[in-house]
Amino acid sequence: MKKKSIHNYLLFACVIILCLITFMSISSPVRFNRERETREEAVKNRLLQIRQASEAFMKANGRYASKLEEMVNAGYLVDSLRMVPYGEGEVFSYSASILSSKSDHPVPVMECCAEYAQYLKGLDKEQVSELINIAIDMGEFPGLKIGDLEHDNHNAGNWD
Repeated sequence: MKKKSIHNYLLFACVIILCLITFMSISSPVRFNRERETREEAVKNRLLQIRQASEAFMKANGRYASKLEEMVNAGYLVDSLRMVPYGEGEVFSYSASILSSKSDHPVPVMECCAEYAQYLKGLDKEQVSELINIAIDMGEFPGLKIGDLEHDNHNAGNWD
């Protein structure tokens, strides 16, 4: 009789452990996606502020700033806005260039971006890596960005 009750307790413990493992395997991606959405919203808001400052600089100077620091020094952008939210001090990547239109008219363009690896720091590395691989496989930027150095997209975000 004692052996039977010991086996029942062991079986019950195994069931509890399996339930916990199942719960964790389901809740982990849900938590990741929730945190990713929160972080992406913060990055998007920051990128929109940078776009606004960049377009104001363009309107006043006839060109885009060559670096974020140039906008900070000219008073168009607060220095803290250069930092990627959740990026542990990393700065947004920013570039400006001039394209030629079909009629050989110069078209100034800019691009500002943050990669998944920058703003998803501290989250599940496998899930971050999977996001990066999916974006690369689809020929997309692995993160969030505004503008484009290869095509004039009027500084649209890649999430639009």
